[in-house]
Amino acid sequence: MNDSHQHRKLNTSSASHGASGTSRSSTGSSTGRKINRSGASSASSSGAARNVYRAPSPAASSSGRTASRPAAAHAPAPRRRKKKRGVLKTVLISLCCFFGVLAVGLFGLYQWVVRSISPEGGNPTINEIINTPTEYKGDVVNVLVCGIDYEEGRAYSGDGSNDGMTDMIMYVNFDVANHKINMLQIPRDTYPGEEYKHGNTGKINAVALHNDGIGSLMELIYEQYKLPVDYYVTIDMQSLKEIVDLFGGIEVYIPKDISYKGSTLEQGYRNLDGEAAEFFVRNRNYAQADIARLDMQRYFYQGLFARIRTATVWDLAKLAPVALKYVETNIPMDELISMGVSFLKVDSANIMMCKLPTYSAAQRYNDQSHLICDVAKTTDLLNEYFRTYGGPVDQLDVPTLATVGESTDPNVQYMGQLDTEAETGQAAG
Repeated sequence: MNDSHQHRKLNTSSASHGASGTSRSSTGSSTGRKINRSGASSASSSGAARNVYRAPSPAASSSGRTASRPAAAHAPAPRRRKKKRGVLKTVLISLCCFFGVLAVGLFGLYQWVVRSISPEGGNPTINEIINTPTEYKGDVVNVLVCGIDYEEGRAYSGDGSNDGMTDMIMYVNFDVANHKINMLQIPRDTYPGEEYKHGNTGKINAVALHNDGIGSLMELIYEQYKLPVDYYVTIDMQSLKEIVDLFGGIEVYIPKDISYKGSTLEQGYRNLDGEAAEFFVRNRNYAQADIARLDMQRYFYQGLFARIRTATVWDLAKLAPVALKYVETNIPMDELISMGVSFLKVDSANIMMCKLPTYSAAQRYNDQSHLICDVAKTTDLLNEYFRTYGGPVDQLDVPTLATVGESTDPNVQYMGQLDTEAETGQAAG
């Protein structure tokens, strides 16, 4: 690829500790359907409407009555002004005393909480806060996690609007009883068949946009791959930079030098700020393009998971506004917290990541390249790692087209392996 730009080295020495800018907030209106393990679907609301509080007007606060003005006093004007000043002074002094006492009380409460949670008075971690945690009560829970790309300048809908597509699709099987997590990466260019609309792209990442939202993608995963979906989580990809910067950067192992359009990341153990992290997870300037990008993204997940395990309550407090703005889910809050507690108890050696085996399509679809699922390989992969709670499935209903070449390897990796690689890279650095 010819590139006339001078390569610039992305900031990996230290991360910004604040959001670099204000990102556009999306307001999705689609509702998804929750698929239970028996295959039945039911309507599910994607979110409740937000109530806006408006302060009542002075007229409304007086219950519609007009206060009568007393007759003007005959006392000298200076004495009346002095009285008003005296009342105002008293009120101001009282307010100052009240807020002073309140501030001292809150500071004392803060100190008490910190010392109660952390004996040494430092910032408490999540594990320290939850002394007697309540774990998720289910045996297995399956969550579809999708990253929605609202990249500026790209019009996804037929009317030219920018409603975003699910460019990151990951099926997460959380075996709570056995403390294991298996994750399946589904390439965004995978062919979804013709039962679901896809805007003539022939790609699975357009299914949610052109049908009934994330619920349609949940249905597709269940019907074609025979994988039950209990819940969904969608994340606006534009939030990535904010999240990384609020964390003060993410320590990530870069397995090889990466260079594209003037940006570079050198091989080694690096502290990525938001801009560098976005470049790392989005870059697909590889021989296998998106397939190779999925493998590279695992190193970012490894660094992110490691950072989450050391997160403090104050880290979560900073992240809460970002999560409320950019994340949508149908997981009830109590279950979400319980699942988070259970996740912290899973050893990285028991967190597996793999990707859907695919072929290259023999022909372009509407002048676009796409990928075809290797059904035989996928059937074996899902039976081995994702059907621990039931019997194997003999046949999938995944649509296919003519293919060329060999299918990709699922590249089964455990997070513990990536941890070791990152630690080796850190030691070498």
